[in-house]
Amino acid sequence: MAVSIAALSYWQSGRRRPERPDSLTAVSHLEEILEVGEGGLSALLGPPRPRGKARPRTRVPGPEGWVGENDYASIAELLADVDTTTDQDLCRLSLRDQVELAMDGSTRRVRSRQVLRAERSGVDRVLLGYDTRLPGDPLPVIGTLRSCRLGRVSADPRNGLMVAELLFDRPLRRGERTAVEYELIHVAPHHPTFDNTYSRRFRHPVREYVLEVRYDSRCRPSRCEQFTTGLTGGEPTDVRETPVDTWGYAYAVALDFGPGVVGLRWDW
Repeated sequence: MAVSIAALSYWQSGRRRPERPDSLTAVSHLEEILEVGEGGLSALLGPPRPRGKARPRTRVPGPEGWVGENDYASIAELLADVDTTTDQDLCRLSLRDQVELAMDGSTRRVRSRQVLRAERSGVDRVLLGYDTRLPGDPLPVIGTLRSCRLGRVSADPRNGLMVAELLFDRPLRRGERTAVEYELIHVAPHHPTFDNTYSRRFRHPVREYVLEVRYDSRCRPSRCEQFTTGLTGGEPTDVRETPVDTWGYAYAVALDFGPGVVGLRWDW
């Protein structure tokens, strides 16, 4: 397609930016001509300018979005060691946690899968955060990764906190989707499940979340229920009894949820 010299001059000077579909196509052609690689120019565009009535943007929680109230200072130090600039520019479309418990109720393994959509061009990573909730407890090992690779890892074993970068194969274009998977392995001695619960904290809204806990066949809970709370804690809300099926699985499901906490809790 043809692009006028004037349009190119405006783009170069910053007086205007390519936003229309045909203009973005032209940018892709320019990347080929200039041999800067796919996304080499589009990643520099940044978010589109708002048009019409501005939509209020969801407030991005600070350190309180990651951990409990007493650990703000600790998690703030860890976050300073990783790149947090693109984490808020990802829409969480779907997230699934598969938790495997040992006979003594400790956590053996957690497999997670996230489906994400870039809200602007240039997003190249998502952050993984983990809180054992028991200071001094061993942190898990990050195991098998799919469709991502491990970036910087910042850990505080004394307080049981960890933050890691999961890097995509390449920067995403605005609107592009990706799915990443990772595994957290608790080596012996296993991480004891804190007060018979497993939960996920959401700093950003999520379209769909599924938590699947598999209990050892030799140790099944007598009662299990799903619950939600706010990021700052408080009394659980939306508490509902959840059966454990004959295969030993219990599920929690949340739709259009967050920020907040979703989890399962049980009695032996």
